[in-house]
Amino acid sequence: MYRPSYLGRKEPLDALCHHFNVVKVSYPSGMSIPNYFDMTITRDAQMPTHLLATSSAPLLLIPVDARMYNNGFRVDLLPPAEPGSTAPVPYRHPNSGILAISLPVVPISVPHGPSLPLLLLFALCLESQTKLAPHLLPPQVIEEFPNAAAMAQIMSLLPEDELQRRVEYNQGIWKNVLSLGVRDTDIVELIQTAWNVTAEARRLQLRYR
Repeated sequence: MYRPSYLGRKEPLDALCHHFNVVKVSYPSGMSIPNYFDMTITRDAQMPTHLLATSSAPLLLIPVDARMYNNGFRVDLLPPAEPGSTAPVPYRHPNSGILAISLPVVPISVPHGPSLPLLLLFALCLESQTKLAPHLLPPQVIEEFPNAAAMAQIMSLLPEDELQRRVEYNQGIWKNVLSLGVRDTDIVELIQTAWNVTAEARRLQLRYR
């Protein structure tokens, strides 16, 4: 099934919301997580069945489809639909007339909340895997693939603050892969390679500082 890509011009969470035809919301940190949350719908097409609520700040409400999630991850988080049950049904708000959908909220605890939307985009097969590497590594590093040593050497030349930012992100998304049990081995190998290259680049930069 062909899916348009939204990742090139949107942040991962925005792209997820676009794929599921809902409007992204900001939920105040420190407030209790509700059992259900109403999301505004942009069009009556593919809909999410649940919202994942990250436990770390900033709190993210992430739309997902239970079937797609269970196909993409080994860790049980969303129960499969019971026989005879129906998916959440859109409704029109009686006062505003806005189309919305009420979704069950499922808390999720992962090592790195900020990278979870990006991981979900690919593990749920919403985006082509060719678009993943540019979100983890700079283009000049990707050009040296599959020479991991050359990739790390070039990446070690990044400014210290940029490299540290990539260390935190790539380590975080790799820990999420391990924590949730991503099924697609191509995604696992790509993210593991990105993390290994990033870790080696940090080691090289510290050595020659």
